[in-house]
Amino acid sequence: MDVKTYEKKEQEALDLLDQAVKKMKEIAFVNPTASSDEDALGILVSKFAKWDGQGIFNIAYQAFEDSNFHSFNNKFEKLWEEAA
Repeated sequence: MDVKTYEKKEQEALDLLDQAVKKMKEIAFVNPTASSDEDALGILVSKFAKWDGQGIFNIAYQAFEDSNFHSFNNKFEKLWEEAA
């Protein structure tokens, strides 16, 4: 896939995620404007993972990894293993 196509598809995915976050804010909160996008995304992640802790951990781990929080992830993984 060429760079232009990749960037277009990536933006489409981000736009869909933004729409999902906005929709979740509308339906999950009494006052959507008082809720953060992160609050709504957290609900979406939980539902997407079917409230499975391992799935939620995997999603968070990958998000931190993509953001280059490698040292944090080492500690996060150890803590998860101790707690699970």
